[in-house]
Amino acid sequence: MFEIVAIFIVGLSVGFLNGFAGGASILSFPALIAVGLNPVTAAMTNALGVSTANIGALLGKSKYIKDIIKAESTLIGYSMIGAIIGGLALALMPIEGFQKLVPILILIASLTLFIKVQENLTPIKQKLQYFWLTFIGFYAGYFGPGQGVMTIAILARDAKRSVTDINISKNVVVTMTGLGSNLIYIVSGKVNWTYAGILAISCAIGGYFGAKVVDRFSREAYHMGIFIIGMLCAVWFAREYWLN
Repeated sequence: MFEIVAIFIVGLSVGFLNGFAGGASILSFPALIAVGLNPVTAAMTNALGVSTANIGALLGKSKYIKDIIKAESTLIGYSMIGAIIGGLALALMPIEGFQKLVPILILIASLTLFIKVQENLTPIKQKLQYFWLTFIGFYAGYFGPGQGVMTIAILARDAKRSVTDINISKNVVVTMTGLGSNLIYIVSGKVNWTYAGILAISCAIGGYFGAKVVDRFSREAYHMGIFIIGMLCAVWFAREYWLN
């Protein structure tokens, strides 16, 4: 019973932070390890459970979703392809080696927030967006935590996107990206459905309230908040996978 309550509380926190920014699933992944799940089962259970945080964050923003999906359809497509490949890789291969790259990936993504944004993306920079979203999609399908921070870092490169646009686009991209990889997790039979269900409920609740907060931030304050979360993610992963 204690484990169930603990995971529910962690899910509320993860949902709130993911609804606001992303990257908070680094809290739920070790929590699932702590209650006895192996790394692969924890990764799949975590991905399925926390996916509702982005869905919860989109509640109340439904009038924007159709336009966002249309505007970001190409980015979503590339990200989904990457996620499906990553999900297959997780189902078939161990994740230990890839974990060591995670701190570097999140650090780089967080630092890009300080690069001057572009008023208009050139065709080459647009193609780079496709490449990075495909790679982030693969990362999301293969491991997951930190996807939101990295996705925001890419979307924020375009000055035409407001803070609200970036946040809603991130939630749409992350939600759509997870469809393919989540199906693979379900078919794999490696998901712990008790903990996945608890996370799904608590993350949806937290995500709804997290999305309410984001509209109150300026672009600069939002970037700084994402950067701080990203740095904390990078430090946690470095300590977990480099020093242990």
